[in-house]
Order: sequence, then structure tokens, then C-alpha cells
Amino acid sequence: MNSELKDKTAKGVSWGFVDNFLNYGIVAIANVVLARLLTPSDFGVIGMTTIFITLSTSLVDSGFTGALTRKKEVDDSDLSTVFHFNLAISFLLYAILFFTAPCIADFFGEDILVPIIRILSLSLVVNALGIVQKVLFIRKIDFKTQAKISLLSSVASSLLAIGAAFWGMGVWSLVVLQLGKSVISTLMLWGISGWRPHLLFSGKSFREMFSFGSRLLITSIISAIWTEMYSFIIGKFYTSSLLGQYTRANKTKNMVSSNVSIVMQRVSFPVLSSVQDERKRRVEVYRKVLKTTVLIAFTAVFGLWAIASNFTVGIFGEQWIPSIRYIRILCFSGFFIPVIMCSANVINSDGRSDITLILEILKTLLAVIPLLLGIFISIEALLYGMIFTHAVLFTIHALYVSKIIGYSFTEQIRDLLPPLAVAAIMGSIINLLNFVQMNPLIGLAIQLVSGVAIIILTYEFIYKNSEYCDIKAQLFKALKKKK
Repeated sequence: MNSELKDKTAKGVSWGFVDNFLNYGIVAIANVVLARLLTPSDFGVIGMTTIFITLSTSLVDSGFTGALTRKKEVDDSDLSTVFHFNLAISFLLYAILFFTAPCIADFFGEDILVPIIRILSLSLVVNALGIVQKVLFIRKIDFKTQAKISLLSSVASSLLAIGAAFWGMGVWSLVVLQLGKSVISTLMLWGISGWRPHLLFSGKSFREMFSFGSRLLITSIISAIWTEMYSFIIGKFYTSSLLGQYTRANKTKNMVSSNVSIVMQRVSFPVLSSVQDERKRRVEVYRKVLKTTVLIAFTAVFGLWAIASNFTVGIFGEQWIPSIRYIRILCFSGFFIPVIMCSANVINSDGRSDITLILEILKTLLAVIPLLLGIFISIEALLYGMIFTHAVLFTIHALYVSKIIGYSFTEQIRDLLPPLAVAAIMGSIINLLNFVQMNPLIGLAIQLVSGVAIIILTYEFIYKNSEYCDIKAQLFKALKKKK
């Protein structure tokens, strides 16, 4: 990897993590406050809407985000075509959700879902208005601007939601959090971006991008169904309170595994696309991305597994104790998610969205296993089934990467093992502190400090790791700039 591309990727990763930290970190803080003010049932009710909003969001995007990002050159005709199509689809889907809301409420036995769905689904139209502007920042690997937008929109929406909860608005404060963030973020994207849509719609441009994007669209729909179907099943066959506990556990796990995955996916896709015709450089770029991803992800996931008890009780409160077991099980499936998403980027950057579609269909078929376990046995059985399906999917994705760019399955495993071993040792050591009786917040602080110390000492003095050195160099560089 040449120095220019390496520096560009490193900056993208750095700002990508800042963006995700601001985007999810601040909202997570708001959720901590809301978790203490609201009930698990309130979160469970919102969880019942997730599959419908997520599916609709995928349809609004229609795969054009990936198509625009991958395309080497785009003009105003391309951008305006995508903008108008996405906006039209968003209005259509809002109308569908508006009129089917009573049926959804009857299915779950929750009357309050009718107004919630009708208000919350407005975010589809709001988000559609800012999709193209966001893609333009992604194409430039400009995550610094996106980080600023995330900061202001997350802070503003979080304050509004907390205020609503204090005013006794209950579950509606969660609606305020989600919808408020969409509105503020879109307004800022329009304010900062210099691009504006024109009355243009190119049939040629549409067909060209849709040929690639349509497969990504089907892929994202299947992925959304696969991801949210678990909440759907728990909401239907169990109680809203248990769904709330699962939702809390899943969001806590996603704070580390999915956020790392999303950052690396957003950064690596445009970078891999830029070297799609250079086989050797693609291997170098992907190896760097993969090793950086797993170093961060494995450390964070094993750390979360170890601190789950003190973190949940100390941060969210004792009413969320049932979610601790769910978090610890989910962490094991979280090991595979970042690697799977990195592998998918290699496949998509090669223009093989057909393979991605096949893999998503396979993933959905495999999802039947944990779903049946959840319906007939227990939520815990469902979660263990998820670990199995993730392990199978990781293997298949890694084999496809080996075939496409020549980065063998054995080499991938060899690159994954060192950071996995370091993270496992760190997690096992700080997990022992759970057997010492102490205040949860004090215990959490001791575990965090101990975990960070173990990781730093290991990579500084025992196992020299180039990705660790790169991350450290970027942090020092950022600190020097501030000074």
C-alpha cells in the first residue's frame, strides 16, 4: 500500500471512529439516562417497530449508495437521479406503513404501535433527503465533516429525548430520540454540502447503477430481515419486557462489534474500490484493514464480555440484570461480524454483488436454525444458534475472499489468531475481578483500567504489532495537532 493511500485510509479510519463514537456514543449516553427513566417494556415496544423501519430504510436506499460509492466518476445526472428515486420510494413506503400500522399493532397486541409507527416512519422521508449528500462525503473519505454532523445531531436529539422522558412522555421519548436525530442530521447535511438536486432523471444512469445496486438492495433487505427477525420473534412469542432486555443486550454488543464493523466497512469500501484493478495492492489493503479491524474488535468484544455485569448494573440499573446473560452470549457472535463485513466489502468492490446476494440468501436460510430454537426452546437457545450461524458465514465469506483476491483462508486465520489470543487473555484476566464483591461502578472502573493496561503492555513489550503501532501513531498525531 503506497503512503498516500495508507495515510488516506488511516485518516478515514480515525475520523470514522470519531464519527461513530459521536453518532452512537452520545446517543448511548442518552440511552443510559432513558434506561433509568423508562421501563424495559418501553424499549421492547420500540423494538417491535425496528424490523419495519429497517426494511423500509433498505428499500429507500435501493442499493444506490453502494453503486454511487463504487462508481469511479459521477456527475450531476447520476446524483439527481438517485435523489429523486430515493425520495419517491420513501413517500411510497411511508404511505404503506401509515395504513398498515393497525395490522402491525394487532399482530403484536400493542395498540400504541399505531401512532408510534406513523410518526417514527417519517424518518424514511427525512433520511432520503440527505442520502446523496452523505454519499458525496463518503466518496471523498471525508469522515471529519460527518463526525461534526454526528456530534451536533446526537447531542441535540439526546437532550430533546431526555427532556421528553423527564416530562413523563414515556416511550415517546425514544421516538423523539430517533426522529429528532434524523431531522437534525439531514438539515446539517444540506447546510454543509454544496450539492443541490436538479430536475434531472437519467434513464441510462438509473439502469447502470441499478444493475449493480439492485443486487445490493435485495442483499440489504435480506440482511435486515435476518438481523431484525430475532426481535420480531421475541416480540411475538415472548413479552415486550423480555424483548426490551434482548434489545438492551443487543445494542450493548453493537456498541463495540457493529460499530467497529461499520467504520471499517465505510472506510475500506471506497479504498478497495479505488484499487479494484490492482490485485496485489488489494491484498495489501485488505490485509491491513482486516488486521486493524480485528485488533480493535476482538479487544472490545472480549472486554465487553468480561465487564458485562458491572457495566449493566452500574450504568443501566438493576432492572436490566436479565440482559447480562444475553450480552455475554451475544459477544461470541460479535467476534465474527466485523470479519464478515470486511469480507463483504472485498466482494462488493470487485463488482460481485451477485455473490453477496447469494451469501445473504444463505445467511437467511441459516437463520431458520436460531429462530426455531427461540420459538420452541428459549431466548438463550436462539442466541447460541446465532453463534453457530455466524461461524458458518465467516468461513464461507473467508473462502470467497481467498478465491477473489488470492488471500488464502489459512493466511486469514493466521492473521486473526494473534489479536484474538491477546484479547482472550485480557478478557479472562479482568473477568476474574467479577468474583470480587464491590460497588459495580468501582468494579467497572478497575476492570477498564486493568484491561487497557494489559493491552498496552502486551503490544508494547511482548508482541509487536504494526496495526497497534499505526493506531498509536494516529492518536499521537491527533493529540499533537490539538496542542
